Amino acid sequence: AVRKVAQRAIYRGDLDNAIPLYGQLIENGKLLEEVIHDLRDALYRYPIDISIWQALGDAYARNNLLQEALDAYTKAEELLR
Repeated sequence: AVRKVAQRAIYRGDLDNAIPLYGQLIENGKLLEEVIHDLRDALYRYPIDISIWQALGDAYARNNLLQEALDAYTKAEELLR
């Protein structure tokens, strides 16, 4: 249910609500593949949104995809400059 609410929020462009919901799923280690898929999709619409890149890094890290996590965090850091 949390993922569906997060997906709808992203679809509406409501990242302020979507990202914390995805954060809950990531923290709990739930639906990590699906969360990664959703966040990667969101980047097509919002390619320079730092919060999405950070959440994607968190999801990759929680899923033990460490190189992908580093790449996502690096992209977030580059956008901060």
